[in-house]
Amino acid sequence: MNLQSKINITLITGIFLILGFACQKPSKQTDCHEKIIAKVNNNKLYADELTQILPKGLGKKDSIAFTQNFIEKWANNEVFYQQAVNYLSEEELDINKELEQYKKELLSYKFQAKLINEKLDTNITDAQIEEYYNTNSRNFILKNNIVKVLYVKTPINIPNLEKLKKLCYSSNAKDLEQLKSLCLQYANNYFMNDNTWLMFDDLKKEINQLKEVPEYNIQNGKTFEFTDAKSFYFLKIIDVKSKNSLSPLNFEKTNIKNMLMNQRKQKLINTIKKDFLDKAKTNKELEIYN
Repeated sequence: MNLQSKINITLITGIFLILGFACQKPSKQTDCHEKIIAKVNNNKLYADELTQILPKGLGKKDSIAFTQNFIEKWANNEVFYQQAVNYLSEEELDINKELEQYKKELLSYKFQAKLINEKLDTNITDAQIEEYYNTNSRNFILKNNIVKVLYVKTPINIPNLEKLKKLCYSSNAKDLEQLKSLCLQYANNYFMNDNTWLMFDDLKKEINQLKEVPEYNIQNGKTFEFTDAKSFYFLKIIDVKSKNSLSPLNFEKTNIKNMLMNQRKQKLINTIKKDFLDKAKTNKELEIYN
């Protein structure tokens, strides 16, 4: 008789009452762990395993549905596991070496993370970032267009739309403050930081009509107005960096900082590993036989 025909999955009736009340009654001599919810051959699922993972606050119907779903998953995994045990060879079933290797890798990783947390110098200066950028500038060629913009999106029917349009075209500081105030009141979205570069492709996702605009038309100072059934869009291109040109330093700053940090981490771990190795040799803890 094969495994599938021997599988015996038993569900206790009134499972919601068992999960909800059986484990709470002190008069019961049999504790919750002894209440079997399902069984595949000799492997059993007990009620207390379900009560530990059952979300709080569920109604009766949701609790029953959650429980049945959990049992089905447990049974499916258990049946598959037992099929694997029957199917694989003794050699394949022996996973002690793999477990030991995984244990070594996991503990080494935890130790490495702790060493990095305790010993890594995380202070990276702007001068170090700039030096790395200048030395490795060939690695910072843009693959996509980036832009600095003034961008406003509002509902099409706001009461001050004409005033907002006029303010969008102004470069006067007071007008920009007024524009910001109107955006806070009415805008669905807006961006007024002219020091920050954005991916032009991200703007296309925000403004569908931009997909129809030729790339050569994206130039410094260029303005666009778009409308659809619900929204008005205003976009002013403040600056452009085209793909295949050198990416600006402030656009790459975070990436460079991460790269420098990763280099430091690797250097720190390599240094510590070498120190440990040298000490092991000195103390005769390490012996290499020819």
